[in-house]
Amino acid sequence: MKTLAILPAYNEEGKVGKSVLDIKPYVDTVLLVDDGSTDNTAEEAKRSGALVISHEKNMGVGAAFKTAIKYAKENNYEICIHFASDNQDD
Repeated sequence: MKTLAILPAYNEEGKVGKSVLDIKPYVDTVLLVDDGSTDNTAEEAKRSGALVISHEKNMGVGAAFKTAIKYAKENNYEICIHFASDNQDD
């Protein structure tokens, strides 16, 4: 089964890289939706191996989820799992 980890993020530089690295071994793809961050969240996530989709401006977590689900449907993912991008989930 094709699995996607969804991480919505807004200004999580310094935390998001570890989140991506911790999740990567358990899913096919880690997708970070950068919701208009003004720091280096997107770059850090990419360096850690995540696929990144960026919103030009902050639109909220609901919009980030819509973007992620649209991506999942278009790319035939069967399972989507949501994680916090600030490394607060075990």
